[in-house]
Amino acid sequence: MKLLNIFISITLTFHSLQLIAEENYSKKKVFDSLIQPVFVAKCLECHGPNKSKGKLKLHTREDFLKGGSGVGQDILIKGNIDDSELIYRITLPKDDDEAMPPMEDEDHYNPVTKEELTVMKAWISMGASFDLLVSDLDEQSKKYALHVFKNMPKKLLSKSLALQPKLPIVPPADPDSLEKIREAGLLVMPIAQNTNTIYVNASYTGKNFTDENINLLKPISKQLLWLNLARTGVTDQGIADLSGHLLLSRLHLENTNLTDEATHHLSKLPNIEYLNLYGTQVTDASIPKLKKLKKLKKVFLWKTKVTSKGAETLRKSFVDSQSYDKILSQLKGLQASILKLKKSEELKLEKLEKVAKEAGDKTADKTPINKNCPVSNKAVDDTKFSIFEGRKIGFCCDKCKTKFESDGAVFRSKIKGFKASEEYISCYSDVQKAQLAMDKSIETKQQELRVVSGKLQGMGPEVNLGWQNQIVTK
Repeated sequence: MKLLNIFISITLTFHSLQLIAEENYSKKKVFDSLIQPVFVAKCLECHGPNKSKGKLKLHTREDFLKGGSGVGQDILIKGNIDDSELIYRITLPKDDDEAMPPMEDEDHYNPVTKEELTVMKAWISMGASFDLLVSDLDEQSKKYALHVFKNMPKKLLSKSLALQPKLPIVPPADPDSLEKIREAGLLVMPIAQNTNTIYVNASYTGKNFTDENINLLKPISKQLLWLNLARTGVTDQGIADLSGHLLLSRLHLENTNLTDEATHHLSKLPNIEYLNLYGTQVTDASIPKLKKLKKLKKVFLWKTKVTSKGAETLRKSFVDSQSYDKILSQLKGLQASILKLKKSEELKLEKLEKVAKEAGDKTADKTPINKNCPVSNKAVDDTKFSIFEGRKIGFCCDKCKTKFESDGAVFRSKIKGFKASEEYISCYSDVQKAQLAMDKSIETKQQELRVVSGKLQGMGPEVNLGWQNQIVTK
């Protein structure tokens, strides 16, 4: 009996707390406490202060009511759920281009739930007042509102945002130093919104930018993330003066007079991910130095003196050598297999095409099957004819005959009721089947090649040696 009383007491206490919680929820405003949190979690990435896709912003009431491009105030029509653009977009099939939120892939999809949508609809149907309380909702909508309160929406990054690199947090650059850089003719701008990291482009100044100008960048060494010195007059000594720019992750040095001495200095920049040395004088002697760039993801060595062997050595230094060699061996094996298969199938095809040609060059027709020349449309001369796809075709003159024989397929439609001989049709069908079989076999092998090639490309940095001199992985 005593235990029963304790159980009843606990149950009543829990029920009382639940009633108090529900009473507290009922005093909250529907928009502020239920709808705006949905916007924050699921919409502001595309429709917020930093990005306004379709010129629609949802981070404030005022911006929300303005709507977006082509929508305007139709984004929300008080008392009318069906015509409110907000509800229309949310309820579109997830694969529709205009659906909100957009569907990129299942792992990053964060749609509005049934309960959240029901609360939105109830709010709109009751006049969409920003002062509407949860207690003003009908009983069914209150239940859904309570569910939302207990399961508040959580922000889930989209696939594209999840893949974006995180920018380092750095203090603001000195405004006077930035102004001096701009006065020298350089482009200076933040990498993105809401960041102090900086991108500097000196390529516009050409050879006027020399080693002396590198000193202009020294005051922003803690902010400089991307630097473009392509086509400038910078030398190996100038690159030595960049050694203090430890934040640099992207560096353009293409079409400059740099040598292997420059890569000695570059090897001291620990955060380099992208390096463009196109058109420089670097050689395979730079490979041991580039190996030290542990974060390197992509390097351009086209039109340098680096060889394919040197480039492959560089990539292998970033991965397990045995695994790399094993996959590389698979790749070369597949490439050889495809060449062998293609040669074998093409020989079969050539034999069938020869048989089809022989069938097309003979005919059982005693006289031309056409009354009018397919070239001139004049009456045919029975002594002027040619055998085409197993049929005798007549012409009005030798000139038309010669023209037809250069490409008979062009004039096929001009031969009334034309039909190739049965023997040719059968032989040509064999050619088509063989062609399809060959294409299918080769495509199957090429698909295997793409898979293995993809594995190899994912190992170590991408090394670009140009179209004519790529390493085997590309």
